[in-house]
Amino acid sequence: MSQDVHEEFVNKKLWKTFRRRFKSHTTEASYWSDISEFCRICGKKAEDTDKGDVDRYYIYMKKRIERGIISPLTVTKKFRELHSFFKFAEEETGDAAAYKDYFYPYLKNMEKEKGLARSIPVEDMDALLKAASDNLASYTILTLMYRAGLSSTEITGLNGPEDFALYGEDAYVLIPGRNEPCYIPQDAWKILMEYMDQREICPSLFYNRSGRRLNTMYISRMMKRYCGKAGIGHYSAEAVRNCCAFNLFSYGASPKQVADQMGRTQQQIRRYRGMSYRGNLRRKADELVKIHIESP
Repeated sequence: MSQDVHEEFVNKKLWKTFRRRFKSHTTEASYWSDISEFCRICGKKAEDTDKGDVDRYYIYMKKRIERGIISPLTVTKKFRELHSFFKFAEEETGDAAAYKDYFYPYLKNMEKEKGLARSIPVEDMDALLKAASDNLASYTILTLMYRAGLSSTEITGLNGPEDFALYGEDAYVLIPGRNEPCYIPQDAWKILMEYMDQREICPSLFYNRSGRRLNTMYISRMMKRYCGKAGIGHYSAEAVRNCCAFNLFSYGASPKQVADQMGRTQQQIRRYRGMSYRGNLRRKADELVKIHIESP
């Protein structure tokens, strides 16, 4: 996130103070993405938006839910983050005329997050990977989310081979904002290397037909396309990533190990300890599912 982009939508000093509350680059990126999206849709700086803008933004998001483009929980997340920022801005600046939290009233009637993070049953994950097996880039993206626990934001931010490192026989990805390199399992590393061998020279690891860096919206559309092709429910990229944590807990990893892999705090990863997921994983373990991912 460049400095000039921050200045375009949000007062630089205000954002600098607000971002101090974040413990990870991923969380900060999520907040900034939702704030900037709201401002772009309104065509205004944050301080110039009003209740009418929030009302129109809600209607716009509601239509996207109805069309199956976005999930209700994702909209809840967006409104929760926007509520958090505008409430902070109002209190920090003391200027209720410039910053007013019009998001909170909508949150009262929105779908709430459940106690556990959403995951994907292993049989559906298997079908999703099979559906994407004809496109090595998409297959590699799914693999990095599912096996290494990378988020859409982290994946689209990768530039190339320089973001990866080998320590002995173990492979890691270097992600800005994380204190430690993120481990990449051997099966995922093999698939990544296959993709690296055939990719074009480009300033980003994953790119579109024009050679431009992919964004999170592209990955969201990718998920919708392959879920439809696989004949399974519509799952988000976050649900694929969540499976990494569920799998780690299912096979006995400690909270610290899971937190380190996911780039989260131990408090945050409690949502991934699902007994029902563990039971389903064990039942499916002897069936033909890609818990250990194969090359497409």
